[in-house]
Amino acid sequence: MTDILTVKFARLGAARLGAVALAAALSFALPQVALAQADTCRWANDNECDEARYGGTGACEAGSDATDCREMASAWQRLMAAVPSDVRGQLGEDTCRWANDLECDDPNFGGTGACNAGTDASDCRALAIGGDNTCRWANDNECDEPGIGTGVCTSGTDTNDCQAIAFLRNRSNSCETAFNGVCEEPGSGGGTCRANTDTADCVGRQRPATARDHYFGHDDRQLVDVNVMPWRAVGLLTLEDGQCTAVLIGPRLLATAAHCMQGENGQPSKAVSFRAGARGDGELGQASIVSSVVAPDYSDQSSPPGGGNGDDWALLTLDRDLGSELGYVRPYVLSKDDQAVVRHGRFMVSQAGYSWDTGRYLSGHVDCQVLMAYRDGSFIHTCDTTRGDSGSPIMTLVDGEWRLIAVDSQFFEAQPPFPQMSSSHLAVDTRAFAEELRRAGALD
Repeated sequence: MTDILTVKFARLGAARLGAVALAAALSFALPQVALAQADTCRWANDNECDEARYGGTGACEAGSDATDCREMASAWQRLMAAVPSDVRGQLGEDTCRWANDLECDDPNFGGTGACNAGTDASDCRALAIGGDNTCRWANDNECDEPGIGTGVCTSGTDTNDCQAIAFLRNRSNSCETAFNGVCEEPGSGGGTCRANTDTADCVGRQRPATARDHYFGHDDRQLVDVNVMPWRAVGLLTLEDGQCTAVLIGPRLLATAAHCMQGENGQPSKAVSFRAGARGDGELGQASIVSSVVAPDYSDQSSPPGGGNGDDWALLTLDRDLGSELGYVRPYVLSKDDQAVVRHGRFMVSQAGYSWDTGRYLSGHVDCQVLMAYRDGSFIHTCDTTRGDSGSPIMTLVDGEWRLIAVDSQFFEAQPPFPQMSSSHLAVDTRAFAEELRRAGALD
């Protein structure tokens, strides 16, 4: 799903993600000179540090915003100097390919494990000493650390704001037997899951309202059986620069979200293939994408609720009749009677997608609710969707048949009846693209 975040992200973009490594690797002894070298970034000399390694906005690559970052670079040196020498030795250097991306990846300090021990020093400094509040966004009542928050602070530098959800750091539900009610991580149960991969079963399903993946206070997802309908029609959509969820809605037709088709810097991203019923390394069937129709008025700029968010949809055509082999979920357009049921709080739906934390396994929320349907062809719902669920189908039973009524779109500002949550969840329903569905022969 697309995140609608605060002004903190106004200048964060691909530049931060592509930041180069430190110009000189850290040694066990603290460098004597701050590592800022030039003013070649487009944002240089604007009186704001934009290098992520020093806690700046991340809009500039390392070493390209020297003047603006001089003070923060000196502060960074002082922070590193304050690390006890034995811990400093264990932190090592910044030689990992993922160094200076704000997220600690050293497993020795509670990191993701994507880096070898001793190769992600700067990102792991704070966690190595038990955390602090040195981030510029600390104490603003919003967790800003990677993985558990907005991601604009280095791991462990927003301790006060992240305290309630720190237990979820680097945890997932990517084990094949997640959500079965039995903790199977090492030291518990059968130990068949890797450490930190069976979160719901091992630490519980309750979630703080402040968590970005809040699930309305309780994670109600389950791993669904991809061998049966409607789940077998759901699959992984592979694009040139990422993945989304999509669903078969005809013999050769898929539905997904328009923002899945947008790559870096707003450029179109080519859809490559679709794996229906993907589970682990296998799938029930695979096909290539040969063409696509993206909502012509799609924009990555969101409007207020009901103010024009109904253009986040896309229809893709496959190179063979995969839907005829496996089955597909026919689209259904909400009627006036259906919208009346929504207003009375009784319209129930189910959803399934490849969530970021379940990875290669399809997770779903059965029997969630549509809260409010807007005139722009979108609605908010209570399904437990998260990153990775973009484009995932929201379905309902009509006369005993599963029908597609929407594709999941984005996190939105909190709305009634859950104003205490960090966000609400918005989907684009088939009212918004009924004309294109008819043109494709997918509607009755």
